[in-house]
Amino acid sequence: MVAELGAIARARPVVFSFPLSGGLPMRTFVFATALLLLAPPVVAQQVDTVHDTTGHQQHTLPAAIAHDAADLYNAPAALRATGTLRIPDGQTVTGDVAILDGQLTLGGHITGRVVAINSDVTLERSARVDGDLIVVGGLIEGQERAHIGGRVSWYRPALRYHLEGERLVAESEPAHGQEDNWLKRWLHRHERSTSAVTFRTGGTYNRVSGLPVLLGPTITQRTSFGSVHVDALGLIRSADAFAWKSENLGHDIHADVHFAGAHGLTVGGRLFHVVDPVEQWHLTDTEAGLAAFLLHRDYRDYYNDRGVTGYVSVMPNAATTLTLSYSAQQWGARAARGPFTLLRNSLTWRDNPMMDAGRFHIEDAMLSLDTRNNEKDPWVGWYVTADLEHGSSPAVRPGPIFAPGQAPALGDAPTHAVSYMRGFLDLRRYNRVSPNGQLNVRVVLGGWLGGDDLPLERRLSLGGVGSLPGFDFRDGSTSETDVLQCTGGTPISGTPVACERIALAQVEYRGDLHIRLGGRGDIGDQDDRDWDFSFSRNGAWVVFADAGRGWLVGPRTGILQYGADALPGLGTFESDVGAGIDFDIVGLYLAKAISRPGEPVNFFIRLRHRF
Repeated sequence: MVAELGAIARARPVVFSFPLSGGLPMRTFVFATALLLLAPPVVAQQVDTVHDTTGHQQHTLPAAIAHDAADLYNAPAALRATGTLRIPDGQTVTGDVAILDGQLTLGGHITGRVVAINSDVTLERSARVDGDLIVVGGLIEGQERAHIGGRVSWYRPALRYHLEGERLVAESEPAHGQEDNWLKRWLHRHERSTSAVTFRTGGTYNRVSGLPVLLGPTITQRTSFGSVHVDALGLIRSADAFAWKSENLGHDIHADVHFAGAHGLTVGGRLFHVVDPVEQWHLTDTEAGLAAFLLHRDYRDYYNDRGVTGYVSVMPNAATTLTLSYSAQQWGARAARGPFTLLRNSLTWRDNPMMDAGRFHIEDAMLSLDTRNNEKDPWVGWYVTADLEHGSSPAVRPGPIFAPGQAPALGDAPTHAVSYMRGFLDLRRYNRVSPNGQLNVRVVLGGWLGGDDLPLERRLSLGGVGSLPGFDFRDGSTSETDVLQCTGGTPISGTPVACERIALAQVEYRGDLHIRLGGRGDIGDQDDRDWDFSFSRNGAWVVFADAGRGWLVGPRTGILQYGADALPGLGTFESDVGAGIDFDIVGLYLAKAISRPGEPVNFFIRLRHRF
């Protein structure tokens, strides 16, 4: 279990939802929260608000970041230096400070921002920066004992540049697999091929598999045109104590060829036998896995997926990726099992709904656009993912599903042919509207575009902490019409996702928050400050509102089913409002449904941000 926690902590945002009117005993909640707060420091070894936005495996600086860093350095500055620079306690610099290829030791006060290019920054206890701290190609030491008024951004790779007079000009990085000079090529002449045995988790902890574990060889071969990478991994699941039986075994074999060049062309394929989630967009793997492992709460449904995929991916620029793929897959149902959980282990898991079963052929086109300044802590930019999928099958055995005016099928209906078209759009815009304020907006649209009804594996839903946190996640006990799940009438085991279309809008405003408890602040001499025991933390206060609903496609029936060209009225949308405190690694929130006044206030926890 330690391996699972470590793996999911290295990924991203935990999500637990508790109505304040009932639920867990307080001592259990406090214990779970304590465990949650103790786990996240594994996420990174750097200081809390510092982010290496290029990732641990990135060896070059993305072009957009490189040019932004050069622009920041070239902006007018009160003090500019190359090499070693020290600003001692008691000295004030009015304006910005920029340093290149050196070491900045700061003990004084800077009223503007600090930009360090290929330089390390050491912050003493007396250091004060009123603006942002941006470090590219260097390290930051002592942030926890200094005062930073703005945001801290850290980029691990160095900036390649040349000087034109006093102006710094960013240079493009060498293409993947290409060394930038003969000496490096000679030094790495024996490193064209690497191989290793990989041992890692194969997905998030869940009620169907427990912990999936992958083991097998990994080979990377550098070539004159780019690189070739192969993973040949076997899979075993921890459910039933890693028992060696068919439902615990699988595989995930992947190979790709990357062609170095301006467009980052990659051609690859995958042979797999895995368990996949029905909906993955609500929560990250980290959130879903920790919720299941800690609190016996699984926010996803799963199906068996076995097949082969081929794909082509191209990057026309640093911010855009287009991937085209074709798959032949065999889908089937999976039952919930009894994996161990840290708390509430004696409870019974929610049933995993029965899914459609059949062999599908799937063509998919996915476009991704990412202009965010920081992947983990964005404050400006766009993040857009758009997916268009066509699927077909000559014979599908449908799972049980709700249809208006009909009793749910029991999963024994005859097979039939299926051909469908489905789209999904997740659009996010981050805006810094003031030095200390941020307004973020998200719109999610998805569902049926044409053809036959969507299979259960491709249906959608809303509700719960990942979309509308003022509403509880799935309540299969009610017989009332639910526009978030698109269910009603006789409850179906596991409450399967049923909506053929969804629409969701989210908006939030974030403001800077500085908390200091205890200690003497800046009072006293250096000896006093050395004995200053205090809690100091920078975060954000957040207020938000959400609105959305799902619906079925067909002849108009009540408020649940609409024609293919019709949209539900805004008065039928569910909505909520909320507020919270976000400490970057973890956020604590309250949310209240306003379209259903009788719903209790919900308390929930998120790692990183809501979106």
